[in-house]
Amino acid sequence: MKRLPDSWKRGRPDIVHFALMEALSTPLFMNMMLRVYVHTINDKIIAIADNLRIPKSYFRFERLMVSLFRDNLIKSNEGAILMELSDGTFADLVDIIKPDMVIGLSSVGVQSNAQKVAENAQSADHSSLVVGGFAKGHFSENVTTSLGPTYSISNIALEAHVVIARILYECEKLLEKGIDHEGDKKRRQIGA
Repeated sequence: MKRLPDSWKRGRPDIVHFALMEALSTPLFMNMMLRVYVHTINDKIIAIADNLRIPKSYFRFERLMVSLFRDNLIKSNEGAILMELSDGTFADLVDIIKPDMVIGLSSVGVQSNAQKVAENAQSADHSSLVVGGFAKGHFSENVTTSLGPTYSISNIALEAHVVIARILYECEKLLEKGIDHEGDKKRRQIGA
């Protein structure tokens, strides 16, 4: 692994597993107010269906990912597509999502906090939040060119799943405040 380019960004599918478990377990995702995608270092895009329940066991997750990379598709027993793999750069993914704003989250971003970042994300109708799923290092130049503002929500480097948990919780709090007199939630989609 050490001989490969950008070796510090490879060989850690457990980070993606933790990050997905965090994002897919939130009320935002369960209420279909959050779309989730994974972009890999080898320019693969994984689209996650609204109804996906990620395996909690890492070994079951690993088998699921092997199947996905072999077959390009994971379907439920009923035939619904749960995960789909396609080729594409990070810029291609942004073109697919078509967000009004793309916000990066990185330890080298402008110092802020989760609440302010969530407020910034909520200021647009359709925002995408980008969290790096690698052990160390920062976004590549190919990714940073597609990002809008990039923030750091802590004065120490946080793991991806912690960043996701804090940001999505703040987004949920803001959406709860957006409940109008009839009890309807203001529906905004956030991509991660």
